Amino acid sequence: MEWPPLNYTGQIRVLHVDDNADFLEVAKAVLTRQSDALDIVPVTDPTVVTDRLTEGDIECVVSDYDMGPIDGLELLREVREDHPDLPFILFTGKGSEEVASEAISAGVTDYVQKSGDSETFEMLENRIENAVDHARTENRLAYESSLLDTIFEQVPHHMYIKDAAGRHVRMSHAHVDDPEAAIGKTDRELYPGPHAEDTYADDMSVIETGEPIIHKEEQTIDEVGETYSFDHLDDNYEQDVVTDKERYNEWALTSKVPWRDENGDIVGLIGITFDISDRKHYEQSLERHTERLEQFLAEVAHDIRSPLQVASSNVALLRETGADDERLDAIERSHDRIAALADELGSFARHGDVDPTPEPVDLSEAVSEAWASHSTDEATLSVGDLPTVEADPTELNRLIDNLIDNAIDHAGSDVTVTVGPLDDGTGFFVADDGPGIPESDREGVFETGYTTAAKGTGLGLAIVETVADRHGWTVAVTESEAGGTRFDISV
Repeated sequence: MEWPPLNYTGQIRVLHVDDNADFLEVAKAVLTRQSDALDIVPVTDPTVVTDRLTEGDIECVVSDYDMGPIDGLELLREVREDHPDLPFILFTGKGSEEVASEAISAGVTDYVQKSGDSETFEMLENRIENAVDHARTENRLAYESSLLDTIFEQVPHHMYIKDAAGRHVRMSHAHVDDPEAAIGKTDRELYPGPHAEDTYADDMSVIETGEPIIHKEEQTIDEVGETYSFDHLDDNYEQDVVTDKERYNEWALTSKVPWRDENGDIVGLIGITFDISDRKHYEQSLERHTERLEQFLAEVAHDIRSPLQVASSNVALLRETGADDERLDAIERSHDRIAALADELGSFARHGDVDPTPEPVDLSEAVSEAWASHSTDEATLSVGDLPTVEADPTELNRLIDNLIDNAIDHAGSDVTVTVGPLDDGTGFFVADDGPGIPESDREGVFETGYTTAAKGTGLGLAIVETVADRHGWTVAVTESEAGGTRFDISV
């Protein structure tokens, strides 16, 4: 069905059919003088009317009865075949009861007898406007009714309308086998149990107070029901987190608002319920995984400290034997880094994500410490005039350490790493003389798992970007002067 516009214009386009052209001219002049709302389209040949109506802009047909080659009744029957609801007014001098009776049987909207006085045209104008106003109202109601029917039949969520006693007036088809069976019943009658008592109490609260309920999460479970049941869950959801019936659950997100009449009085409520079981199951799964991860991190942090203490004790013993202090210093720096990381793991396990604690850090010293922790006999480090930056020392060390690791992994053990200030003074860069990264691949280098090294984990550069983000910095990858890779860190 092609619906008319919901917002009609003020003008009413009328197709006036009469084989007397002179009369049509007079009628048009009189009617348009009487009413600015009428737009009269004269037609002298009734056989072209049905084609003209296909254009869809005509809201009323006014037709003479006695004309050729077909009369007004024949035209009415033709029009009614394709336009059963279009207002059609027979305007004729033939006012016999027989013609009127036939016109009514054929579906005429109204009947006006012709005469030469102005009162006749005033009557015709009034009948046209009343007929069109009625048709517009009927069309609008039919449109709104069809739209409402479509919504309740097709919307993939549970929608319902209830009266002032909480009884269902209408219910959508989603999740319900027979919506009609619910009409006239409350939730308490449909779904006996604690959950139904709660929903009925919510209904009465909305109806009595006028306060809506928006996005209320409800756990809905009924071991014997068809819609909210264990069997329903088995059939409709992939349960990666629920292993037994005691932990099965189904969740809904419900909103209810008052339904008011034209006077503003509350006569019921309108509600919609979304099935959010999958989302809740995922959240529950995520919570359990997070708990396990936090426990794991706490255990790792604890377990690292014991062998670390043993290693530190052995370093102390080696110093007493006169071992190479420089080597032992490097080992102790590594121990310090491991201890700091263990502290971070423990803190994360206890409190979740912990914001960095920035302090002034000499960037040159941070680079030297990170470099000293690598086995770099053949590699070369070149450090420019680096600034002091506000950073969390442990996290800054992780960033630099991973950039050095990346250079050694991809450029080889004889790599030359250059660290210097950015030209605009907003940060620093770390560059190498290795093979570089193709421009087409640079966008994805910070993604977890990305690596071109044979034994790479794909975590190093992801950690670099994470540390930078936590500090509010940005990292960009370009080509170094030596043709290798350069990372610009803007702080």
